[in-house]
Amino acid sequence: MSLNSIFSIFLPKEDKFFPMFRRIGEATVEAADLYTQLISETERDTQAEIYHKIKAIETECDHIVDQIFDELNDAFVAPFDREDIHELCGTLDDVVDLITSSAKRILLYKPKQIPNKAMHMAEIILEGAKCIKIGMQELKTMNKKPDLALEQCSKLHDLEHEGDDVYEAFLQELFETETDAVELVKLKDLMQGMESATDRANSVGKTLKTIIVKYA
Repeated sequence: MSLNSIFSIFLPKEDKFFPMFRRIGEATVEAADLYTQLISETERDTQAEIYHKIKAIETECDHIVDQIFDELNDAFVAPFDREDIHELCGTLDDVVDLITSSAKRILLYKPKQIPNKAMHMAEIILEGAKCIKIGMQELKTMNKKPDLALEQCSKLHDLEHEGDDVYEAFLQELFETETDAVELVKLKDLMQGMESATDRANSVGKTLKTIIVKYA
């Protein structure tokens, strides 16, 4: 057996890492798209069905992250810094977790009415998820063609600021118009969770940009 053949046993194959990151990106879009459906749905039974689909995606992503860590522990050489892989997995996982927890709040809180700005925020989350999906697809070739991935990082940054603006405008309107204290707490908590999802999506972009700077 040649020296190259021996080392190939220890080197990470592309199908060990990049397809898993791509799947998480795809799953993030699926969860975010379902969440926009949940926001606009008024039938409780249908809301529950949508939530369970989102929860299943979250569980799948958790398993993929665990698999990435297992492969990372076994790999002689990682595709990029192990710390960056851990950070990327953590931020990706947080985005899906926050989408899931926001969906669960709708089922638990049963708000009287979902405000229009909640749909706006859900659309921002979905756009961010699409950026993440593209970013994960570009991981494999980012060292040669970083422009598209960097574009997604910039979009995620802008979307976070847009989410902040929507959340602040929502809070101002909420405290001016909502007279039911219980309903106020419900809606504030719901929107805060959604705003946190846009923050963590931007964190994915920051981590991705760090990786690009190191390897491009």
